[in-house]
Amino acid sequence: MSLQSSIIPSVTDKKIKVCIAVPTRDTVYAHFAYCLQDLVKYNTVAGIDTFVEFNMGTLIANQREKLAMTAVENDATHILWLDSDMMFPRDICEKLLSHDLPFVACNYSTRALPLKAVAYAEMHNWESGIDKDAEGLISVMGIGMGCALVKTEVFDNLYKPWFPITYTKATESYLGEDMNFCMKLLDANYTVVVDCDLSKQI
Repeated sequence: MSLQSSIIPSVTDKKIKVCIAVPTRDTVYAHFAYCLQDLVKYNTVAGIDTFVEFNMGTLIANQREKLAMTAVENDATHILWLDSDMMFPRDICEKLLSHDLPFVACNYSTRALPLKAVAYAEMHNWESGIDKDAEGLISVMGIGMGCALVKTEVFDNLYKPWFPITYTKATESYLGEDMNFCMKLLDANYTVVVDCDLSKQI
């Protein structure tokens, strides 16, 4: 039995088509490449229509805009955003799809010490990271998009640019394209959800 009929029957009226979108520079990590091929193989067996798009560059906001437009133009129902330095289980897409949410993501750590979560309870309060021991599905104000699933239909309700980088005078710092996207979702009455259990496998 395929995913279409077994896990998320509520969306069987429209066949799932997932674009795995990867913004990157000129190389990807070997462990990411291994996880990616394992994911595509798993999706194929599970009956999840999947295609992969890379965008190479240095301006992440521009890369996300182009990848999102590619997904929409190719009639994808979902975009699975993956950063090219991530490691993830082969069934990551299936598990995120099973929630049938407009946006659901996994928490993970920053690259540099001290390691911190990338999911935040308060925007601009970078000490409000979600605890690594949190469980279940929780709503947050913002999260990095290194591992996130979004329904492409949400882009119909968001104004462009979808992924701006902005400067906040109060904190004298820049707010990344991922956090700004989360703010746009919240402004459009969507919920930014984190799968805390799945996050432990990222």
